[in-house]
Amino acid sequence: MDYTTMLNDLVAGKRQTIEVDESNFFAFNQAWKAFNLRKQIVGEAQINGHVIYRFSESDNK
Repeated sequence: MDYTTMLNDLVAGKRQTIEVDESNFFAFNQAWKAFNLRKQIVGEAQINGHVIYRFSESDNK
């Protein structure tokens, strides 16, 4: 999966969420760490290691 493209689409409003399961977390985390607006990407933990990420415009500072 191209998480960098997904993160850009999230910020641009082309998608509402990015869902990441435990097996893909490392790949997502690498893209997230390199992403300029990572502080505005908020994750909500679910059960079994599943996380749903959203772009939070209210945190833009």
